[in-house]
Amino acid sequence: MTKVVLAVVVCICMVGVISQHHAVGAADCQLVLTQMQPCRNYLKSGGSVPADCCKGVKTLNSAATTSAKKRQFCDCLKSEAKSLGVNSQYASSLPKKCSVNLRYPINYNFNCSSIQ
Repeated sequence: MTKVVLAVVVCICMVGVISQHHAVGAADCQLVLTQMQPCRNYLKSGGSVPADCCKGVKTLNSAATTSAKKRQFCDCLKSEAKSLGVNSQYASSLPKKCSVNLRYPINYNFNCSSIQ
């Protein structure tokens, strides 16, 4: 697989260089990271979920119209979550807090290729 490298602003003071090892399109991963940026504080520290975060979660859920797109989004989120220090408990609670129903769990060990 080809590595796709792109620079993305992940936090206000941090620029991340993302190396994609899965077959995730650069544009798709950039969309995921952009939509999830308002969630960064909640995903690391908990607390209240900002409205813009839930808006991003709902936007991504609506954009994931095919199984392939869902797998791409999942792979992107998994690859970035570990490197950014995302708390898995907060990540797994986010869909429910944003009133989004997913048919699969949110955790580091989930196999994204199993999404139908």
